Amino acid sequence: MSATRGQANVVGVALLLGVGVVAIGLLTASVGGLVDAQIASADADAAADGFSSFRDGVVAAANDSYPVRVTDGDLSRVNRTVRITSETRPTRTYDADGYVADLGGHRVAFVGGAVVRGTGDSAALVTPVPVAFAGDAAFLTVPVLTADATDGGGLGSGAALRTQTTRTVTDRPADGYAVAVETATPDAWERAFERRGFNTTRTDFDGDGTESVVATVPDERTLTVARYDVSVVIDRG
Repeated sequence: MSATRGQANVVGVALLLGVGVVAIGLLTASVGGLVDAQIASADADAAADGFSSFRDGVVAAANDSYPVRVTDGDLSRVNRTVRITSETRPTRTYDADGYVADLGGHRVAFVGGAVVRGTGDSAALVTPVPVAFAGDAAFLTVPVLTADATDGGGLGSGAALRTQTTRTVTDRPADGYAVAVETATPDAWERAFERRGFNTTRTDFDGDGTESVVATVPDERTLTVARYDVSVVIDRG
């Protein structure tokens, strides 16, 4: 074998080794990314389950603890408002607020009495809308976070939302009502309301850039409003 040919073989082997190292690196990164995505999706499943149990407990006025079994993530309190408008009476406003869990690109929110799950610009309600009607009556549930409810924090290694809930029920006379829910995911709320027979519009009532989805209750009906004042403490670990 000539010296030139020997050097070429060495260079070829070195190139093959280099390509192999790069391929292994890309494969490792790809597998790592896939694993991270699967973990984030599983965390979103767990958060949606935990928030749904939390929501069910609140509307049952139960004082209980609701686990959110995720591996990582952050919980934030968000400023959200629910409004009742009518044809003959002043608008009734509830500073309801809500919670959002950020989980590696997934987002699960408890706002306006419903749970919303999504990624990016895509989202969907995983619980029913908080308004219903039957016969001559309509019904609305409005969870309102109290001033002392937690502002949120880390959810790493799992956490539980411990609640104290007080329910107040108010009956309003027959009128033409609409319910407006301020939300960062209006498309999801519109679809959910319209599936339940409501016509919807959008309005930014306070000009803060976050729109409200306004769901009009068909025809004139009485409206029973169940308000739930909810104090929340996060128990970690």
